[in-house]
Amino acid sequence: MKRIERDFICLFNCFWYQDFPVSENDGPINRANWTIHIGLVVRQCAKLLGARAFFEQGNRTDAVIRYPDENKSLLTNIEWEWISAHKPRVNELEKLRIESGAPFFSTFISYSRKEHLTEVLDRAKAIWNGAEKPLILFIITFHVKGRDRIFEELQTYFFARNTVKKIRAQPALPWQVTRAKYNNSIDAD
Repeated sequence: MKRIERDFICLFNCFWYQDFPVSENDGPINRANWTIHIGLVVRQCAKLLGARAFFEQGNRTDAVIRYPDENKSLLTNIEWEWISAHKPRVNELEKLRIESGAPFFSTFISYSRKEHLTEVLDRAKAIWNGAEKPLILFIITFHVKGRDRIFEELQTYFFARNTVKKIRAQPALPWQVTRAKYNNSIDAD
C-alpha cells in the first residue's frame, strides 16, 4: 500500500467524526444529510492532501479528488451509495472499475447490514479482480430498528492484486469511541 492510500484512509476515518450530522440524543436523520456529510469528509480529505474535490464529474461520478498540477492528476474517483452494497441494482463498483485506469486508486463508500458484509466483500473482490489499481472500500455496518438504520462500525478494506485486506474498523458513531482503547491500540501490520 502506498503512502497516499494510507494517508487518505487515515484522513477519511478521522474526518468521519468531524461535524457529525447527528448527536447521541437526536433521532435518525435522512439520507440527504448522510450524503452531504460524506461530501464534506471527502472535501476535507482533499484539502489536507493538497488536492481539490469536485462533485458530480465526468460520467456523473459522485466525486473526484484532483491535484491542481498542470496535468490535473486524478487521485481518486469516489462513489457512494445509501442502498446496501450487496444488492444487484447497486452499480457503483462497476462504474468505478470501468474508470479505474485513470486515478491512482478508486474509492467506494457504502452501507451494509453485518449479515450481508461477506456478500459485499465477495462482490467487490469479484468486480475488482484483475484491476491494475487499488480500491478502497469504506463500509458502514448497521442494524435496523423499526425503519431506522442504527450505525455500528465504519470498516475500511483495501483491494489490490486480487486480494482484500481489512485495514481497520472503528465505531461508526463518535460517542461510541472508547478513547482509551483507541489511544493504546497497536496496528497489526
